[in-house]
Amino acid sequence: MFYLCKLYKYYLRKRRTRLLKGKVDIHPSAILLDSVNFDFRISKISKRIFIDEESMIGCSFIFEADNGSIKIGKRTFINGGTNLISINEIEVGDDVTIGWNVYIYDHDSHSLDYRFRKDDIKRQREDFYANRNFIFSKDWSTVKSAPIKICNKVWIGFNAIILKGVTVGEGAIIAAGAVVTKNVPAWTIVAGNPAKIVKKIEH
Repeated sequence: MFYLCKLYKYYLRKRRTRLLKGKVDIHPSAILLDSVNFDFRISKISKRIFIDEESMIGCSFIFEADNGSIKIGKRTFINGGTNLISINEIEVGDDVTIGWNVYIYDHDSHSLDYRFRKDDIKRQREDFYANRNFIFSKDWSTVKSAPIKICNKVWIGFNAIILKGVTVGEGAIIAAGAVVTKNVPAWTIVAGNPAKIVKKIEH
């Protein structure tokens, strides 16, 4: 029975790899955990995910528009329940550790202007009744976005949230539950909502 379970998991991984052909670039030494998920909620598919050598990945990659890319460096670990959501660019460096249920979100999802949000809901209903993805017709030009960069040697604790335009400096630690809206200096620990520096790290 154990052998059959391993064989079935191997089959699922091979099938998933075939389905993702042309959409991802994964180094042969990288490990995709059972929890990994690829969600392309877009009309056009092009190569957007790059995972470098010896990384171990269990997160969800979510693309809500025809733009966006996610790059993962070497020897990086991303746990299950974590979501990388991109219409711009998310770059994660080498030797990074990311815990459970982290959200890394490179856009605001909706406009600050309620009139555009009202139009979004109207389009969502139309898409739903047309049997399309309910954000198929969303106007992303009204939504602010900016790249996110997670530098090398960073550790991000569980339930943290990192929002658009943020750069997390080398060796920084994001405490569990922190909400990061501004750049984090290298070799610091930040915590809270909004996240603030609580300690500097010797290195």
